[in-house]
Amino acid sequence: MEITHEYAQSIVEKTKDLLGKNINIMNSLGIIVGSSDKTRIDTFHEGAAEVIKTGKGMEITSEQAEKLEGAKPGVNLPIYLNDKIAGVVGITGEPDEVRPFGQLLKISVETMLKQFFLSEQLRMEQNAKELYIHDIINGNIQDDNMFLAKGEVLGYDMYLPRIALVVKIYDFDDNKNKEDLLKKTHLKNIKHSLDLIVQERQEKILDCIKSVYNDPQHMISHNGSDNYIILFAPKKVNIDTIKNQLREIAEVFRKKLKKYSVNFCIGVGSYYPELTGLRKSYKEAVKAIQIQDKSSINNKLPELVFAFDMALEMMLANISEETIQTYKSQVLSKHGAADFLDDTRLVKTLRAYFASDLNISKTAEELKVARNTVSSRLDEIKALTGLKPSDFNDAVKLKVLLTAIDLK
Repeated sequence: MEITHEYAQSIVEKTKDLLGKNINIMNSLGIIVGSSDKTRIDTFHEGAAEVIKTGKGMEITSEQAEKLEGAKPGVNLPIYLNDKIAGVVGITGEPDEVRPFGQLLKISVETMLKQFFLSEQLRMEQNAKELYIHDIINGNIQDDNMFLAKGEVLGYDMYLPRIALVVKIYDFDDNKNKEDLLKKTHLKNIKHSLDLIVQERQEKILDCIKSVYNDPQHMISHNGSDNYIILFAPKKVNIDTIKNQLREIAEVFRKKLKKYSVNFCIGVGSYYPELTGLRKSYKEAVKAIQIQDKSSINNKLPELVFAFDMALEMMLANISEETIQTYKSQVLSKHGAADFLDDTRLVKTLRAYFASDLNISKTAEELKVARNTVSSRLDEIKALTGLKPSDFNDAVKLKVLLTAIDLK
């Protein structure tokens, strides 16, 4: 790993006040990349070059410094990272004066550099995983064998069955949450403050997701929005088992998210074999949430939405607008029949009637009206459309029509 100016200067800033001495950090070429004296940055240090060459520390007196390019009196020690010389750390001053601080500074710099290195490794690994998941859901796979091998390098068993989950995070009162969070920040720039608040919240939610979906074979990605992707490895490829497993996890997830005053909806795609199947599963998970979003009441979504419970909706979502219009004209062929779609009272009643399994009493309870009122409205729908909602065939036609209109 090459010591960058960013890493080196950060270490210098953290240690210079502690020792009260001028500190320099040189890279593997002997170039000063971090210094208490910023005028020396990017200059060549001949003494450091000698330390790198020999692997031994070097003390430079005032007399010797005059003969070495870019050097000042002081103590220079090699910095090791993974048993290899990564650079040199130096303390400016007469050797007798600064020698006691040498080893302490060397150990401190090596420790901090190792932390930076590990953080960078983790960041690069996470970026590689994000890109890998992105390639899967976008179908960017040129060679299956190479792609599977890459997944193995990243720690994934790509032969495990997986389904796609899309986690949508949303607020009932997003502005209120932002106002509450703003009270906790002292930043002057409000827009910048809000951006930081949103970013911080997204990162914390991502941490929650990782802690709940903690199997290392679950592939988790976040693209910066309020949607998170999980390529979930279920215990068994069985609908009931998958539902039970995800419901248990959702319960834990709900408790963890409670402190952030947010809500969630998880779209669950169906299982399809092979890598191309994961992309299809992802598209289903996205579509499942979109369908629920359009048909939700009071903007409240269920916590779990399973694509395999929405076969009709999934099919209709892929039908062209022209086909939907043709179907609409055929179902509502009676003169004036289409007018009933403009009557929110009738449409709401019909929706509630279908949601109540064609039970008039349950429909009345849901709508908070009398049973006779529901019956009267259903009769009115029959008079307008010629279709009787309580008749199975007519009910199917009307249900498909309303669903298709919702989706389009």
